[in-house]
Amino acid sequence: MKKLFLLLLMLIFGLVACVNPKEADIVTTMYIQYDIATNIAQDKMSVSMLVAPGAEVHGYEPSSRDIEAIKKAKLFIYTSLEMDAWIKDPDALIGEKTIAVDLSKAYHHNEDHFHKENMAFKNLNEDHDHDDLHYWTDPIIFLSLIEAVLEVIVEIDPVNEEFYNENAYNYYEEILALHNEFEEFLLLNHSNKTIYFAGHNAMGSFAERYNLNIVALSNTSNPDADLTIGQLEALINEIKSSNAKYLFIEELKEPKVAKTIQRELVRENYELELLLLHGYHNISREELNKGVTYGDLFKNNIENIKIALGG
Repeated sequence: MKKLFLLLLMLIFGLVACVNPKEADIVTTMYIQYDIATNIAQDKMSVSMLVAPGAEVHGYEPSSRDIEAIKKAKLFIYTSLEMDAWIKDPDALIGEKTIAVDLSKAYHHNEDHFHKENMAFKNLNEDHDHDDLHYWTDPIIFLSLIEAVLEVIVEIDPVNEEFYNENAYNYYEEILALHNEFEEFLLLNHSNKTIYFAGHNAMGSFAERYNLNIVALSNTSNPDADLTIGQLEALINEIKSSNAKYLFIEELKEPKVAKTIQRELVRENYELELLLLHGYHNISREELNKGVTYGDLFKNNIENIKIALGG
């Protein structure tokens, strides 16, 4: 009897272990697509993210189970062929009934806002100049991404179109309100819009949108680029010459370089506080479980930049 009970337990746990957590109606490569799809679909469709929470997105390589999940999905959304460099041929990855969307080709730069009564994305097939690897850091582009993901979700499940429209509209309005608030703050309060960043410069679209000058330790968007003593000294000198009191750091990384800069300046009785500037690449497991959204991260970025600019 005992052996039978143990065998039954092994069978149950074996079946559980065989469940692929990446299999879902909508499979996304990273957090940005996951966030948008989750906010729109909610409980009507399941959504998964291939890159594990807290992991570095640039070095991700899919497992055989990840490929299996893509083939079984109704919708596969990826960031771009440059960002998701492991995707050589999208058509070879998907199943017969899977729709694949390259999100980098599905946005526009303008601020023509849409309305709940007419949610269809209007510019999906326009040609655009996509120079920025991290295009999603611009909140106006992010609004366009909401429209793009909404359109394809409705295509897959037109029965629940009204539900998806409502969710997309609410999320769109949340991000737009944050953008308007931040833009007004910068317009009315500050002529000097320079901040200092101890990381690789992945916030080009964000900086351009708000006319911010982000002085970064490394101008490359490659997080694995080697740093030199000269770069470190140059950033320290920039901070001192501007009398800056705050230094921004990247998400999900131990800020070793930033702390080194802090220690060097303490020797000169110069205090420097570290603040987070989130690039929305990924979030931690704890944040994922709490349902942290792009909107939450954008709001935190705004609050930290206000602090740095004396707002």
